[in-house]
Amino acid sequence: MTKFFFKRLQKAPLEQEVSSLDASDYFYRVALFMGWTPPKKGLLRWIYGLWTLTTMWLGIVYLPLGLCLTYVKHFDRFTPTEFLTSLQVVINCIGNVIKTCVTYSQMWRFRRMNELISSLDQRCVTPSQRRIFHNMVTRANLIVLLFLSTYLGFCFLNLFTSVFAGKAPWQLYNPFVDWQDGRWQLWIASILEYCVVSMGTLQELISDTYAIVFISLFRCHLAILTDRIANLRQDAELSERENYEQLVACIQDHRTIIQCSQIIRPILSITIFAQFMLVGIDLGLAAISILFFPNTIWTIMANVSFIVAICTESFPFCMLCEHLIEDSVHVSNALFHSNWITAERRYKSAVLYFLHRAQQPIQFTAGSIFPISVQSNIAVAKFAFTIITIVNQMNLGEKFFSERSNGDINP
Repeated sequence: MTKFFFKRLQKAPLEQEVSSLDASDYFYRVALFMGWTPPKKGLLRWIYGLWTLTTMWLGIVYLPLGLCLTYVKHFDRFTPTEFLTSLQVVINCIGNVIKTCVTYSQMWRFRRMNELISSLDQRCVTPSQRRIFHNMVTRANLIVLLFLSTYLGFCFLNLFTSVFAGKAPWQLYNPFVDWQDGRWQLWIASILEYCVVSMGTLQELISDTYAIVFISLFRCHLAILTDRIANLRQDAELSERENYEQLVACIQDHRTIIQCSQIIRPILSITIFAQFMLVGIDLGLAAISILFFPNTIWTIMANVSFIVAICTESFPFCMLCEHLIEDSVHVSNALFHSNWITAERRYKSAVLYFLHRAQQPIQFTAGSIFPISVQSNIAVAKFAFTIITIVNQMNLGEKFFSERSNGDINP
C-alpha cells in the first residue's frame, strides 16, 4: 500500500522506463478522487457521475452559499477574528468557482497534451537525458503532494483551533446541526464543515497544480531538446543525411512543445487571472486579522497557514514561467552554437528556420492583459498593503472591535 501511494516520490532507476504521464500521476489521482476523470462507459460511469455532482455541489454551490447564509442568519455569532477567517474563505470561494468550472470543463486539454508530449519520451536516450526526465517526474509528483499537505494543513489547523476554542471553524450554515447545542454537536458540525471546505480546497488544488505539472513537463523536454541540439553533428560516424534527419526531429519536437503550450494557454489565461485578482484581498484580510485583532498562537498559525497557501497558489507557477522563458532562450543559444557552419546547404537552411522559431520564447499572459511572472505576482500581492493601510488609517479595526464588544452591530 505504501509503495502504491509513494512510488512516484522515489526517483526511478535510469534503466527503468518512465513516461510523461507518470509526471501527472498524483495530479490525476486527486482528480479521480474528486470525480473529474470518469470512466468512458458502463454503469460505473453513471455511479461515478453522482459522486462528481456531489463534490461539485459541495465545493462550488453549498460552500459559498452556506457562508453567505451564515452572515444573514447568524452574523451576531462572529467575533472579528472569526469573521475575517470566514471572509477569507468566501473571497477565495469566488476564485475557486471560476477556476473549478474552467478547469473541469477543459480537462480534455490535459489529455490531449499527454497524448502529444508522450511522443517525446522516446527521445531520452542518453543517461544525462534520462536523468533529467526521471528527476522531473519525481519533482512534479512531489510538488502536488506538497500542495496537498499545505492546503489541507490550513483546513486542519482551522478545524482544531476553532473546536478547542468552542466554536465551529467557519460557522457554515447547517440547518440540521447547530454547533451551539452541545459538545457532540460542535464536533459533528465542525467535521462536516471540514469535509465541505476540504472539497473546495481539493478543487482549488487541481486548478492550481495542473499548471505546475505541465509547465514542468515543458521545461524538462526543452532541456532534453537543448542537450540534443548541442550534440548535433558531433558523431563522425553519421552521414549528412542522418544529421539532417536528427535536426528535423528536433524541429518537430520543438513544434510539439509549442503546440502543447498553445493548448494550455486559454485555460491558464483565465485561471491565473482569477487568482491574481483575489490574491491581494486574501493576503490583506489575513494580515489584518493578525495585526489588528486579538489572537491566540493557534489562530495566528491558522492565518499564517492561509497566507502560505495563498502564496503557494500563484508564486511557484509564476517562477516556473520565468524559467520557461529562459529555457526557450537556451534552445536558441544551443542551436546557434551547434556545429552547423560546415554543414551542407539544406542543413543550414533548416537551422535558420529553426533558429527563427526558437527565438520566440514560450510566454503566457493572465487574461491576455499582463505577463505571468514573479513581478506581476508581487504587483498584485502589494494590494494587501493597500488594504492594511486603509484599515490602519481609518482605525477600522479598533472601531469594529469596540462596536462588536458594545453590541452595536446587528445581524
